[in-house]
Amino acid sequence: MGRRKIKESAFLFATDPTDIREGRSEYFKIRKKDDMREGRRLWHIFESLLSSSDDGDFYVNSKRGCFSRQQLCVAKMRIGFFKGTHMEFLEEYLSQQKKKNVIEKPEIFSENTVDAVFVEDYKKNMSPLHFKWIISPENPGVDCKALVKTLIRRMELATGYKFLWLGAVHTNTSHPHAHLLINGIDRNGKKVDCFRKTFLKQTVREMCRQICTELKGLRTLEEIEAAKKRLPLANRYCELDAQIETCSFLDRKNQDKDFPITVRSQDGAMFSRLCHLEELGLARRRRGSRELYDLQKGWAGKLHTVGRHSSFLKAWKELLSSKRISLELFDTKGGKQIEGKVTKVFRMNYEESWDNAVVVENEAMKKAWFVPLYREPDARILGADVICSASGKRMLPTLKVTRLAKEFEKMPSLN
Repeated sequence: MGRRKIKESAFLFATDPTDIREGRSEYFKIRKKDDMREGRRLWHIFESLLSSSDDGDFYVNSKRGCFSRQQLCVAKMRIGFFKGTHMEFLEEYLSQQKKKNVIEKPEIFSENTVDAVFVEDYKKNMSPLHFKWIISPENPGVDCKALVKTLIRRMELATGYKFLWLGAVHTNTSHPHAHLLINGIDRNGKKVDCFRKTFLKQTVREMCRQICTELKGLRTLEEIEAAKKRLPLANRYCELDAQIETCSFLDRKNQDKDFPITVRSQDGAMFSRLCHLEELGLARRRRGSRELYDLQKGWAGKLHTVGRHSSFLKAWKELLSSKRISLELFDTKGGKQIEGKVTKVFRMNYEESWDNAVVVENEAMKKAWFVPLYREPDARILGADVICSASGKRMLPTLKVTRLAKEFEKMPSLN
């Protein structure tokens, strides 16, 4: 590596004087292996700071997923860009005012006491940009309210923002969980722009697990064993799938282009997982063999998609059972454009489904696409012929209706 100018840093206090050239004390030579070692050291320090509790203690966690001693917690986020959906989530869903089966309405909370004045102040400062979270700990005994408040405090420390937010704990399902709504403009008038990539996928979720562990303690061996037994039936990419990818290979005897990859079951857990993948249509047992399975092309990517879009699995199963058509996630990259008929509509309800989406089928091509949308789709779009493309700086999927279904042909065209 070449020479690099190093700014003053608390982590660079042990520079070897022999590496400093006379007259150029602000420069010193860095070898690549030293640079990588320094980077790893800084990452471990940063990771321990993020996972540390308020009293300075933190847990060392060498295993991930269901094998972890930490308490597990699901944290999902959907970003919204429209003020109407922001208001709808606040007035209708967070408080569950329109759900007749919910007799005891959830209490809305924040860092301060939430009353009518607080809510009106939130509405006055409401921006089109907003972030909707669901935070669901595996252990039902976790205090979800304390979890959300602590999470907000730690995210503020990590990002420097002072969030304007509201939360509520929903107990109308078999698993208590919390919903969190964060305004796109913080209390200091700054645009919130931190919930992306590594911070969202790793840091926030690690914070949630750490807080749950502080509230309930480490998971017991019984809880870990129970999670292991449930793992083969997961409808998402999991640790067993990583093991399957490691053991997979190309078999010359397998000439099927749709199922080109082969794997041999190594143990009971992998065998159970492959049986479940076969039920999902992602794997197929080799005829005459108990241990050999052929995997569908792109099977791992589809499991990742199911983890992001829960409705994808339902649409996929229905297509497989009725038309044997493979479903793909619409790719917004590269200016791709598709045409077809809308055969299914999904609307976000934040409990069973976190998706606003449609399924577009092209019978001539024998293909179907799952198209996520950022607005709730109009009911009239079902059965319509559409052209789907990606537009705007964020490359969001957009639908252009070319022909409505017969029962809607006399109605005004869709926006």
